[in-house]
Amino acid sequence: MGVTDVAVRPFGLILLATLILLFLVKFVFHRRRSNGLPLPPGPAGELILGHLRIVPSHSPEYTYMKWSREYGSDVISVNILGQPVIVLNSVKAAIDLLDKRGLNYSDRPRFVLFEVMGWGKTLSFLRWGSNFKMHRRILQKSLSNSSIVQYRLMQERETATMLKGLTANPADWENVVRRLATAIVLGIGFGITIDSDKDPFIQVAADASYALGHGGAPAGTPVDFFPILRYMPRWLHDRSLKFANDWGWAIRNLHDKPFDAAVSAQRRTESIIQVMLDQRQAQIDKGETPELGLDDIKGAAGAVFAAGQDTTWATIMVFVINMILHPEVQSKAQQALDQVVGRCRMPNFNDRQNPGLRYIEYLVQETLRWCPVSPIGIPHRSIEDDVYNGYFIPAGSFVYANARAMTHDADTYLHPDEFDPDRYTPIEEGGRGEPFPNGQFGFGRRVCVGQHLAKASVWIVIACILSTMDVKKPLDEQGNEVTPKVKLTDGLTSQPDGFDARFIPRDDISLDLIRGL
Repeated sequence: MGVTDVAVRPFGLILLATLILLFLVKFVFHRRRSNGLPLPPGPAGELILGHLRIVPSHSPEYTYMKWSREYGSDVISVNILGQPVIVLNSVKAAIDLLDKRGLNYSDRPRFVLFEVMGWGKTLSFLRWGSNFKMHRRILQKSLSNSSIVQYRLMQERETATMLKGLTANPADWENVVRRLATAIVLGIGFGITIDSDKDPFIQVAADASYALGHGGAPAGTPVDFFPILRYMPRWLHDRSLKFANDWGWAIRNLHDKPFDAAVSAQRRTESIIQVMLDQRQAQIDKGETPELGLDDIKGAAGAVFAAGQDTTWATIMVFVINMILHPEVQSKAQQALDQVVGRCRMPNFNDRQNPGLRYIEYLVQETLRWCPVSPIGIPHRSIEDDVYNGYFIPAGSFVYANARAMTHDADTYLHPDEFDPDRYTPIEEGGRGEPFPNGQFGFGRRVCVGQHLAKASVWIVIACILSTMDVKKPLDEQGNEVTPKVKLTDGLTSQPDGFDARFIPRDDISLDLIRGL
């Protein structure tokens, strides 16, 4: 018997005894509180582990969709080491609980894996309370539907820069698109200007995006349910915990580097972070204890960077691969743009409400539906016991809104796996009149504050790309077109991964228009 065995065996026995005790305590309390009402349906679990061994830590949304169909319920339940997990697989259930009973579902669990990864006081992960309300109030003021109008010129300018980059460096198209998403968010959040496609902040964004896209579902890994696992020897860590330790530097850079650049800037620039710094300094000057600590400011601004940059980037990736795979959709959108905008100018935000461009809005909505960038979302936590449709939901439950199940509900969307913007055409016009997707930006008091900015950025990018360029399949060494395979990342965010594309100006008119921007 080795030294390691001697050290680990007592620890394992203590761990097992603790698990059994926790299970028994939760079982007794659950029986007392539920008044005999059942939990939502779900598969059979093991006595102590519950469903730990059958709930995947990566892309669990597909498994939850499957169980929802098998058990004929849009609300299902599992437990992980005695922790109740409730999954809402329909828009109705999410609205009924997370919107209409929002106060009871406004809390978050503790995200141990993301703590390991380096997330600090970031709005998305804050527990319910005064700190959360303060962060949300600050960000809502800058990112409301009416407030984002002030950013339109920046969005149009950065879109023009993107088109120039796609023309000058078509082989580097991913980096060019990432620059756009990064530049918009850094400008709004930090007052930082991106000067080139090689700006180091683009790599900061790329690293953080990779960490977000490959780190596992929030509150869905073993360490989230049993935090002591983070202190186990590294060779006992599972894939998610190893990844969190290996990529924590990327998330720390996301918080620290833009903040440091904004604070050390020679010229004062209006931005979300500057508003927070001014508020903090004003309170200090009055001899008051500042409401915002530096960690609060880093966390709030980091939330803008992470959510805004990654959501925009991921959604554009979904758009690009579907233009490659569906040239008929691309052609129809270009015809609509030609009729309304013409060929002698770029689309702008004044065109967005034009009825002749409804198909562009349908295209944006289908892009959001086909691959929701946050497919399982970040779980809510119930504060008090609740009953829904005869099912008992214990206080302290982790409650997920399964956006993929909602946006791919076969009862709502015909052939949900197909990319079809025409599905939204009203019935009176001969279409199916299917509803715009709901769920990809969350629900209730946790709905994404940056959703209006993200939608606006995606709209102007899609309109301008299709007005001036054709998006085509890549070529192999023999010059033959290659159809890319769709492979989605499986972390907090999801987008197509590992594919190539070609961006080609539609004609000389488009090329001259881009060069003149």
